[in-house]
Amino acid sequence: MPEEAKLIEIEKVRIGMFVKLDLSWFEHSFPLSSFKITNQQQLDELRALRLTQVRYFPSKSDVHPDASTHRHPSPPEKTQSPDQAMKVYDTLIEAKRARAERLAKQRAEIALCEERFVRAATIVKDINKHIFSRPKETLQEARKLVESIAEVFKNANDVVMHLIQQSGTNEDVYFHTLNVSVLAMMLANEMKCDELLIKEIGIAALFHDIGKTNIPDKILMNPGPLNKAEQTFFELHTQYGLEIGRNAGLSPVTLDVIANHHELIDGSGYPQRRKGASLSMATRIVSVANIYDNLCNPVDIRQAMTPHEALSFLYAHKRGQYDPAVIATMVKSLGVYPPGTIVKLSNEVIGLVMNVNIGKPLRPLVLVYDSEIPKEAAIILDLSEESTDISISSSIRPGLLPRHIYDYLNPKKRINYYAESKNKKTKSTTATHLT
Repeated sequence: MPEEAKLIEIEKVRIGMFVKLDLSWFEHSFPLSSFKITNQQQLDELRALRLTQVRYFPSKSDVHPDASTHRHPSPPEKTQSPDQAMKVYDTLIEAKRARAERLAKQRAEIALCEERFVRAATIVKDINKHIFSRPKETLQEARKLVESIAEVFKNANDVVMHLIQQSGTNEDVYFHTLNVSVLAMMLANEMKCDELLIKEIGIAALFHDIGKTNIPDKILMNPGPLNKAEQTFFELHTQYGLEIGRNAGLSPVTLDVIANHHELIDGSGYPQRRKGASLSMATRIVSVANIYDNLCNPVDIRQAMTPHEALSFLYAHKRGQYDPAVIATMVKSLGVYPPGTIVKLSNEVIGLVMNVNIGKPLRPLVLVYDSEIPKEAAIILDLSEESTDISISSSIRPGLLPRHIYDYLNPKKRINYYAESKNKKTKSTTATHLT
């Protein structure tokens, strides 16, 4: 406990104080053991715990026990009979049990997400491996994967993007195409593209970088700037991809995306420096999904942006090169704090965004840091079910975290997304990867 914490009598607690309960998480009804009291209901629930004293933090509080006036005056206290107090207490403990059950369910869902992610990643690996030797069978597998993704996005307001943390592997290159495909299909769905085009965009994204198989690894994996000759060779991957795609019998939409996903609407892209209206909607959408993942997942991992930074960078600096409507749709869909972002909550708690509801991007699921709870049992706070008094106030770069908080939240350099519908009747699911 920090030295600044002070013990005060429960009768002196007021709205506006930041307090800590010396109880286990299961012995009270609050989502966290440390919090700022912001309303009368919280104050009533705190007093129902029948504590004689509570710890409070003067530096984090808006009011103090000896203050004659404060920002949030409390209404006159109501006295309760012992029976009334017992009923309130029992109700609060039952609420905490229900919260614990939801937490266990959330952990089970995350474990299931990880299993499905691994299966989807294996499919993407096989697609890349067999497109040359068995193009027809490979395209069938790609279509099955894309159809399952499209099924998830049929009801955009019902889609949740989950975060699954896994260690990176030497096969991360396959996850880039999967990530771009899922993000592109999400964007296409949000932009009201018809179902056929959404699926075409998904296929195109899976194959957009297929030409890189003809580029030497020493160029692809070079963490520094490429010289002129190397850059010219690298840019040929769009032409190589076009040739591979034609031989494999890929659709015109897919071939268009392969050829033009590095073209920019201001004409500064490559290979043909095409502009604005000459670029198809499919190409514009895949281009935004591709640059977003590349910003988060560069060859030199030291240059990686956080998901929050990547979205902010695109919105502030790249709307002249990429379709601004597509960028705006991505920000609207993922929110300004995408899964994988380290955040500070309005109650000063630090956490890691675990999922985002596309319909409510500002009320995600957050894994929170609590020094008194083992990290394997860390609290997962669902802001969509909590009081609006708790919200995200800012993002934090992982490197700026104190070491003990960094180790607890364990933000990975590579982060996996999994998309699912909250509609229990929808069984289709998919997964994607983001750094």
